[in-house]
Amino acid sequence: MFLQALTALLDHDERVEIVGAAESSLRAIELADAQHPDVALVDLAMPGMNGFELTKKLLANEPALRVLAVSGLSHEGDVAQALEAGATAFLLKGGLYDEVGDAIVAAAGPQHH
Repeated sequence: MFLQALTALLDHDERVEIVGAAESSLRAIELADAQHPDVALVDLAMPGMNGFELTKKLLANEPALRVLAVSGLSHEGDVAQALEAGATAFLLKGGLYDEVGDAIVAAAGPQHH
């Protein structure tokens, strides 16, 4: 449900092009390998491997990828662990709808504006 809501939200943001949406970590890896996105939103509670492991795997395959870690909870340990895994930023699901487009554009960098 979160994935569908997020996809619908980003579909209306003309600054962002969605190249894939994955409901599992394995599918996320397949999509990233096929699409080579600039930015990936990774739910830390994703089915399969956890978001920290997924972030490391995605970055091992795509070093230029920018990962935005997403969680419903704000534990300092999660933020630190996500950043240590290589995430560019950490976003809370509760405030995500207001900031997600801006965060994606910022993570992609000026070359993609």
